Amino acid sequence: MDSIGGARIAVDQLTAVPVVSIDDQLRELRRERDALRRENRILKIAVAELERVSERDTLTPLFNRRYFLTAIHQRLARFERHAESAAVVFADVNQLKYINDSFGHAAGDFALMQIADRLLSSIRATDVAARIGGDEFGLILDQSSEEGARAQVARLGEILSASPALYDGRSISLSACFGIAMLQTGMSESDILAAADRDMYRCKQAQGGALGHR
Repeated sequence: MDSIGGARIAVDQLTAVPVVSIDDQLRELRRERDALRRENRILKIAVAELERVSERDTLTPLFNRRYFLTAIHQRLARFERHAESAAVVFADVNQLKYINDSFGHAAGDFALMQIADRLLSSIRATDVAARIGGDEFGLILDQSSEEGARAQVARLGEILSASPALYDGRSISLSACFGIAMLQTGMSESDILAAADRDMYRCKQAQGGALGHR
């Protein structure tokens, strides 16, 4: 009797333990799956934003120096493989120090943003525009000859100086000097950019160095 009674008690205790159904388990797994999918989407968005920020200038809508050098490297590889020409342009803003001293640094930032917008709106979608220094910009003009690139930068110079930037009711004249370097075999991206910088400096000298850009 005792053994039979003990067996009955054990059975009763077993049947009292709640059993999670398969449907409940599946619902819980689906909830966990959906939560993981949401987290994965959030992480992908965060990674994409980090990648965007790492390539973009902090002030203007243009790319930054890091991206610009990478883009030159890519064009050099294309040039060596397929002879696809491109011109690298170095642009130095005139009189930014004067603008900062006369109107304030906020006005100087505004002038840089205006220049960036004008450059970006005046090149093709396949070209690259970047801010590579405080008052320095870089362009890559894809599939361009040197003659074509010089005609293009002459037009860009006219666009910059055609109308002043209006800041807080005051007019700020905009202009820049441009230098050009064509892709060449055996040169690194830094070499190409340095060559464009030297060509830009010759433009500054030709203007008499009276613009106070440095």
